[in-house]
Amino acid sequence: MRSIMKQMVQMDQSVGFALVHAMREVAGADGDHPRELLLIQSFEDELPTGSTDTVDLDLVNTPALKEAFIKSLVLVGFADMKLGEEETSVIRSYSQKLGLGERELSRAISDVAAALLSNLAGVKQTRAQVEALGKAMGLDQFTIDEVLQA
Repeated sequence: MRSIMKQMVQMDQSVGFALVHAMREVAGADGDHPRELLLIQSFEDELPTGSTDTVDLDLVNTPALKEAFIKSLVLVGFADMKLGEEETSVIRSYSQKLGLGERELSRAISDVAAALLSNLAGVKQTRAQVEALGKAMGLDQFTIDEVLQA
């Protein structure tokens, strides 16, 4: 199984609150889905009681934090197994505000999709359906084959 993050990243509570706020924005972009809300709630439960009313992106100031922030938003978008256009638009906006380019955003989306798909790496009976899921998540055939060989 692939990991979504290259390394563990420490976030202080202010960055955590900003992330939760941004996650809720992504989830609401195409209508809240129960899986998205459950994912956000599990993250939020790890934070001390506080406010998530503002997003201070100045606190997201290292490459590792930026990567973790964007990949977390992508993970929320994929919680219902489909990253919609509205969600992608919100994530792209955050990516741009953090100074990340389209290449970094595409890589983040691909990394998250591949990590999620890797959970199905041992499935043989429904390989065609798993491949179709990978394609629906925006992965190319080379990446799908690489992920499913694990």
